[in-house]
Amino acid sequence: MTLDDLYGLPQEDFIAARRDLARQARTGGDPEGAAAIEKLAKPTKAAWLVNRLVREHPDEIATLTDLGDDLRAAHTGAAGESLRELTQRRTTLIRELVGLAGKSLSESITREIEEMLTAAIADSGAGEVLRTGRVSSVRDLSIASAWPGLEIAAVPRPKPAAKPAPVKVDAAKARREALAAAKAQVKAAEADRAAAEKTIEKTENAVAAAEKEVRDLNQALDAAEVAEMEARRALQVARRDAKDAERAAGLAWRKLQQAEDA
Repeated sequence: MTLDDLYGLPQEDFIAARRDLARQARTGGDPEGAAAIEKLAKPTKAAWLVNRLVREHPDEIATLTDLGDDLRAAHTGAAGESLRELTQRRTTLIRELVGLAGKSLSESITREIEEMLTAAIADSGAGEVLRTGRVSSVRDLSIASAWPGLEIAAVPRPKPAAKPAPVKVDAAKARREALAAAKAQVKAAEADRAAAEKTIEKTENAVAAAEKEVRDLNQALDAAEVAEMEARRALQVARRDAKDAERAAGLAWRKLQQAEDA
């Protein structure tokens, strides 16, 4: 089994398989590798779904990272029209990939998947990490910054069509209002992300504590099994000694009788 195999397994099989892989490394003379494997975090539900996307839909994932290259080039070249078109493609592609990831997903899982896919577009390094198919959580794809218009936030959901705006519009005022609304959305999205990261950290700590308890229990079980084997061997020796003593006592009794009869 390899690390790629480990992250391709069903989520519920991860911990047992990780233990087997660490044991395999330790047996092969790589204790440091075994220790590193034991520290690998179990993927969140969203990360597991993204890892599965990478394996089952590699072409779509390649399209995603290629789109990131195009978006960065358009932004660097200040290609406004191209940037708008690519941004629309980004929204559509991420929504399609979320649909491929699973049906009837919870809001939190959907948001985490969207954040991971958006990070892979925003940063080429994050895209390479995602394409390995060995992501544990959205924090594996954290990036220092993104260009304006591509903050790591949820992909906009379709909204009901707004009423037609008046023909005469104050363009400057409209831009100011749009900018204020966008800043408010970014602030709300950042708050949601911070809360989600705290929840993830708390949950990961609980998982780590549970895994340590399992390891401790396994060690105690191993020690108990060794003690049981030693006790069984001692019991066999004691029974054999008891039989020898019984035979010796019988022999001595017969000799006593013979001496009395003489």
